[in-house]
Amino acid sequence: MTSLIDRDIIALGGDFIPLRSDWISLFYDTAHKVVSDDGSQYAYRAITTRGELLWFVFSTGKSRGYHSEAACPFAAFTEAKTALDQRRQIKARWSDVTSIARDLRRGKMRFDILIEDAHTSPLCAMGTRHFLRSVGLSGITRLSGFKLAWLMLLEPQLGFVIHQAALREGVLPYEAAINPVTPKESARSIRPKRVAPVS
Repeated sequence: MTSLIDRDIIALGGDFIPLRSDWISLFYDTAHKVVSDDGSQYAYRAITTRGELLWFVFSTGKSRGYHSEAACPFAAFTEAKTALDQRRQIKARWSDVTSIARDLRRGKMRFDILIEDAHTSPLCAMGTRHFLRSVGLSGITRLSGFKLAWLMLLEPQLGFVIHQAALREGVLPYEAAINPVTPKESARSIRPKRVAPVS
């Protein structure tokens, strides 16, 4: 699916490595590597098969990279570290997230997931876009929690989005908040289901 220009660049470069990671197909340039000041992170310049430029950031002890669209690699390091720290804190409460997802699937709890929940979660924006496109939901702004909870079985990282939505809805206690979003109307145990998705 690469363009002719992309193919020419890849053929001439010789250092581009193809990889599919977190729903993103990309080529990263091993000859264009930047290391953070403290040596705990490094980033490769990369391009997706859709022609999107990014920094593919790796942190010490992590085998999977973070996809940052920041123009500067050092801004990408900060973005990746913030996301990683937030993920670690949420993982400490992961049993709460899986319990909420289970209740959403069983209809014991109902609330919608907004695209803003994905944007405030520690998932990279690029990965979110590529995932939604892959499952035929590109461009949505709202999805029922029921649907996203089932999609979480396909992609466990969607639990981070459910976490943000649960904070916004007041389902999780405030002390569980990581970079909390101001809660709106609290979620009731059962709420009339709204139509989703909405483009």
